[in-house]
Amino acid sequence: MNKKLNSVLLMVVGTLVNIVLAVVCIGVLMVLVSFLKPFVGESIVNFIPFAIIGGVILAMIIYQRLMAWAMNKFKLGDYMDPLFQIRRKPPKKD
Repeated sequence: MNKKLNSVLLMVVGTLVNIVLAVVCIGVLMVLVSFLKPFVGESIVNFIPFAIIGGVILAMIIYQRLMAWAMNKFKLGDYMDPLFQIRRKPPKKD
């Protein structure tokens, strides 16, 4: 396999992992919010959007750290092609 294919596969698998992490984090936060029902009663519905947003943010943080760890541990940078390159103009010579 070439570097570009490795990069695309990593992005696809990483996206799936990120979606699974988001669903799990949202589920865990929803369970934690459900424990608040005896204290707040019917206004528990107001906490659901915060649990969803918090779950997505938490999943992004976990995914970022997981990918940084995997890139360093398995030295994946050697097998990846930078898909998004910033092309800089050479400096002007006077």
